[in-house]
Amino acid sequence: MALVDFTKLKQMFGETPADDDKDLFRELFVLVLSRATDADAYTHPVEIATVQEVIREDLGEELSAAEIRTAALSKIYEKVPLQRCLTDAAPKLSADQRRSILAGLVKVMHADERISSREADFFNMVVESLHLSAADAAGLIVE
Repeated sequence: MALVDFTKLKQMFGETPADDDKDLFRELFVLVLSRATDADAYTHPVEIATVQEVIREDLGEELSAAEIRTAALSKIYEKVPLQRCLTDAAPKLSADQRRSILAGLVKVMHADERISSREADFFNMVVESLHLSAADAAGLIVE
């Protein structure tokens, strides 16, 4: 299954989704990281490379720069905003999966060595939509 098809997300807002949150996690991971490259309306090439690296390390998948750019501007946003996708999907993901999305997002946001206010707003939206806490955002794992 191609990661940029967002089949599981489309199922959430149309068909009945199957009970496979691993695929949903993978799609959200790609969607959030890809969208982060456009959060400040300027896609720095190092952000694309970082998304590719994080996806390779965390998911074991290879995505082209074109696939990442396509995912960042996916038509799925016309059907449902990313915030709603994340809010509706969060209960179907484990806490570790949600924190993993956030950790990947942090790597991408630091890629160009500057964080704009729009990127910070995007980060805060992701944290809130995934029902994560300030401790989660800071990388603190409460035992």
